[in-house]
Amino acid sequence: MHEERAGITRSDAVMGGRLLALAHENGFSELTEEVAALVSSPGSDPPSQITPPLYGNVLRWTVSTIADVVVDKIGPQVRGDESFELTIRTESGRHVRPEELPQPESTVMKAVVDALAGDSVAARSELDEVVFAMDWASQMEALVEAVLWLDRLLDTPVPDGNDTPPW
Repeated sequence: MHEERAGITRSDAVMGGRLLALAHENGFSELTEEVAALVSSPGSDPPSQITPPLYGNVLRWTVSTIADVVVDKIGPQVRGDESFELTIRTESGRHVRPEELPQPESTVMKAVVDALAGDSVAARSELDEVVFAMDWASQMEALVEAVLWLDRLLDTPVPDGNDTPPW
């Protein structure tokens, strides 16, 4: 889900980058405050299906960036590969698929899979479920978790060809 197809602007990317910097600096209090401000931003109550609030575009930027980092880490062959499966390895070593995660994390993870498959329409539809249909707390959780996932992913070393990626 490349930014130009997702309708993401420079200001969306700047805000996403700010959130990412807060996560990287372990500024979790500031991160949640910034996300709360985004979710509660003017024009987001009620959100318009035509013009989503800044929150929605920052969430889209985060998801498209996660997909881009996965491609950078694993290789371009995963972009557009509909057979590619994304799983999360828990701290206990268990592999979790998107549908096994609770909401809203499962929706965000499915959007990343759609973005990797090159289906920006499906990815946007998944994220619209968060932006337009979920409550305030779920919206907060979705963006905070996505930003933290992106931060961890950026710090993850590139796997060698024989190893399963640790995300």
